[in-house]
Amino acid sequence: MGRSALDAYSNGDVWWDTEISSIKKNEIIVRGYPIEELIGTLSYSQMLYLLLCGEVLSEKKARLLESVLVAGADHGPRAPSIAAARMAATCGISFNSCVATGINVLGDVHGGAAEKAMTLFYKTNGILEADPKRSFNEVIGEQLDLLEQNGEKLAGIGHQLHDDDPRIRRLYALAQTLVEEGEISGAYLKMAEEFRRQLEERKKRKMTMNVDGVAAAIQCELAIPAESAKGIFALSRGMGIVAHAFEELQNRVLIKGPCPNRDDLVRYSGPELRHLDKQD
Repeated sequence: MGRSALDAYSNGDVWWDTEISSIKKNEIIVRGYPIEELIGTLSYSQMLYLLLCGEVLSEKKARLLESVLVAGADHGPRAPSIAAARMAATCGISFNSCVATGINVLGDVHGGAAEKAMTLFYKTNGILEADPKRSFNEVIGEQLDLLEQNGEKLAGIGHQLHDDDPRIRRLYALAQTLVEEGEISGAYLKMAEEFRRQLEERKKRKMTMNVDGVAAAIQCELAIPAESAKGIFALSRGMGIVAHAFEELQNRVLIKGPCPNRDDLVRYSGPELRHLDKQD
């Protein structure tokens, strides 16, 4: 007779091992802090960072992280995640399912640029820390060479719509203030800009930073793990997804497809009309 999952833990091992929270009757401890001390004291971004990284961000750093969340909150129905949520809202499913539909569209392609950029920035910084004699510009050039050899694009650069994204200017301005005040080093912001500059030099045309690029640099400045970036973006874009899905619900439109019902917008490229052979 097979052993139950519980039998396997009879030697004293625990089922779940977490450093995040301890929940007992009438007691909730988060990263060592009683929840009642956090409620009304920490901001949303401070609570997010505490849960994820284990420490309480200073108010200035927390406002910078919150600015990243605000910047990515919405980009209209052009964004696939927003469009998917709105389309789902016309199909009669529950509201939370509409929101989940939008969130589930986020991944490596749509919503994953910040993670890719952060991974690259951390890797580049690791190389520089391992050999401080290496030239900053040279190491960045080598990383661009590797991306080119692997047929990969530099994440965080370029946008299909914006060539002077207002979010970028504002985020850089906010971050630069914290650099001047000594709250953050500015090393990753400098790195992101050097990647953009060198790519522009190679391409011989204007290359603009996008919101994912500057968001990646800021999150690196705050020592946020790259692997968490898509989750953080989901929390950010989730605000817009909720708003758009709710708005579409109020419109009471039913079954709104991914494109208008026009023959010129959908092309059939399969076999010509054919029929099954008649059976004897």
